Amino acid sequence: MKTNTIRNLIYKDFRISLHPSVFIFLILAPAMLFIPDYPRPIGFFYLLIGVMNMFTLDLQYKDREFCALLPARKRDCVKARILSVSIIELCVMLVSVPFAFIAHRAVSASGAAGHAGMHINATLYAIVLIGYGIFNLILIPGGYRKHFRVFARGFIGMAVFMLLTIGLENLVCRINNGTFFLNGVSTSEILLQLPFVAGAAVFYVLMNILTYQISVHEFEKADI
Repeated sequence: MKTNTIRNLIYKDFRISLHPSVFIFLILAPAMLFIPDYPRPIGFFYLLIGVMNMFTLDLQYKDREFCALLPARKRDCVKARILSVSIIELCVMLVSVPFAFIAHRAVSASGAAGHAGMHINATLYAIVLIGYGIFNLILIPGGYRKHFRVFARGFIGMAVFMLLTIGLENLVCRINNGTFFLNGVSTSEILLQLPFVAGAAVFYVLMNILTYQISVHEFEKADI
């Protein structure tokens, strides 16, 4: 019964709260991988605007009040929203994977790569996962506070994502002048990057769990 409740709440999120801009940014992220020597995490950054817009639609449609009237626990509503956001974030990353292979070959063949920025590899996805986890922690609890706090939190979260991911990208590029294995693209180097991706995935899950706990506390305290 609980599983059906969560599933129905996620369905509600995608039917009512999902902003159309999410679909635009879903295409934009893979497309920006083809830009030579461009900060790689930026393509994934724009999706955060779509996620923030989900919460602004909640305010417009009084989603919190609606959830409070449903035969569902507040904690289930929060869990469903975090799962909805996670599905969107992971979806844009998965969609971009085949384009990452094509972009790497296309940019390398053009001879335009190698002047700045990191290569397109597994490390990029680890960095994005870390950024998404922290963004969720900053933004989502604001949507369940008594006084709706999403706009300021959203802009702060996006700024932190930008500074963190680009900072990590620059760090990877500076170690051994960019020859460090985290910036590599060979099969052996990609395999060495996978534990870093696994660690980032664990970090992402932990951040979402912490986000859930804080959001539930805020929603219960709001007494809507």
